Amino acid sequence: MKILLLGDASNYNVALGEGLKALGHSVTIASDGSKWMKTRRDIDLSRRNGKLGGALLYIRIKAMLDSCLSGYDVVQLSSPGFVRLRPKRLAKIFKHLKQKNGKIFLTALGTDNAYVRNLTGEKPALAYSEWNNGDKITYWAVSPESKGSEWLADDLEHYTDMVYENVDGVVSALYEYHRVVQAEFPDIPLHYGGIPIVTSALPEVKHDFDAPLNILYAAHRGREGEKGADRLLSILQSLAVDMPQRIKLVMPENMPYDRFVNVLGNSHVVSDQLYSYTPATTALLAMAMGTVPISGGEEEYYDFIGEHQLRPIFNPTPDNDQATMRRLAALISDPEQLKKMSDQGRQFVLRHNDAPIVAARFLEAWS
Repeated sequence: MKILLLGDASNYNVALGEGLKALGHSVTIASDGSKWMKTRRDIDLSRRNGKLGGALLYIRIKAMLDSCLSGYDVVQLSSPGFVRLRPKRLAKIFKHLKQKNGKIFLTALGTDNAYVRNLTGEKPALAYSEWNNGDKITYWAVSPESKGSEWLADDLEHYTDMVYENVDGVVSALYEYHRVVQAEFPDIPLHYGGIPIVTSALPEVKHDFDAPLNILYAAHRGREGEKGADRLLSILQSLAVDMPQRIKLVMPENMPYDRFVNVLGNSHVVSDQLYSYTPATTALLAMAMGTVPISGGEEEYYDFIGEHQLRPIFNPTPDNDQATMRRLAALISDPEQLKKMSDQGRQFVLRHNDAPIVAARFLEAWS
């Protein structure tokens, strides 16, 4: 098949593309390289800042619609906002893509209007998230940084619903997105894909967990509150004071993807997310290299993917920082348990998230 992966986030479509190529398919990636991550793409859709940047990008894409963005068997959109343009311009591009290509699918890959709408509504699909704690919204949801009012703007809601209602199906990247799409759009064909990891490109690192631990604080700067990373940092800083001979905190700024992977592989433990049910890209990359992630690992997720043995993730308690601190202190003091989780991590990724395995799920969805 001839496949266009349109948009990207955290190298998702690059890894998916590698999996699809390994299965014999032709893949083109068109994206902005996930902005500062500078991920690989075949067609660059980067945008300059400001209104002029949007106008210039829109003109460039319109010029491509009848050439390098047409004639594909499948177009997989990374999100309704697959490029950084206003909803009315995205709607015109979407309609043209429908006319000039075969099937159009959507990846439920990140925050969009439907996700925010559901989790800040009266009946959220998840018991907790960065947006909700039961039926109550969180401090993040009402903070200026969340841009909640922008996510819920009428024009974005109309556009987002139009995309969901006119694609041939949705493939979810995470359990959380899967549950929200089920709740918001119960009649849309929905398949679980997972996050693809090119495991063969990552070294299997044998960490020495008896040595002082390098603990990587891997938060995206500017998104600390969204992921609960600010609370995890407070926990880690307290533990570093209590256990100075055992813990070394590593706190780099945002960096390009390739450099980040190198730093991640040289860490014993990575602090990722507090509010997730599941491991996302950072945690899965870490696990593939034997680094133990502090991230989502709820039993609902393990049941969802049919995993009943491996438990390579330290799953923090979203509503009790003291409980998280006590459990994390016990883990940091236990090199044998850390080694066991490290060994299970790569097994887990190979079993559930290796790029060809995820690519095969997409192919099944498209068929």
